Amino acid sequence: MSTPNKLNARQKLVLMNALKGMTNSDAYEAVYGYSVGVQQRASELFRNINFKRELERLQNKQLEAINTQLLSKTEKRQILADFARAQLIDLIDDNGNIKLNKNSAAARALKEWQRKQHTDRQGNPVTTSLVKLIDPISAIMEDNKMTGDYAPT
Repeated sequence: MSTPNKLNARQKLVLMNALKGMTNSDAYEAVYGYSVGVQQRASELFRNINFKRELERLQNKQLEAINTQLLSKTEKRQILADFARAQLIDLIDDNGNIKLNKNSAAARALKEWQRKQHTDRQGNPVTTSLVKLIDPISAIMEDNKMTGDYAPT
């Protein structure tokens, strides 16, 4: 081992490999290139207190990053509520044109939007729009599952 409380460059590489999901011996072998006795050497390194502390610190840091990216139960339920409350009229202006505002709750519920242009029999240009929203009943059912409503008693 190197000086107390410090990891050398190779040990740090083993650490990074382990954080990427490699097994202890694979992480060790990828850096040091040993194939004989690799399990024993890897085991010794992973039992080293400084190595162990750094591995745990970085694993906790990874978990924190993942947790900040995940939606909370409240956020999930809010999205489902937006889906359930969305109405087509919220996406169409007074002239019948589609208005997409990324901040509107109705825009979250937009499942599909298509605009097609073609000509009619007289050669006049015609534009048709297709708008589909996420099924509000499905959103309500999913919310019921999350809250345990209608669960067998």
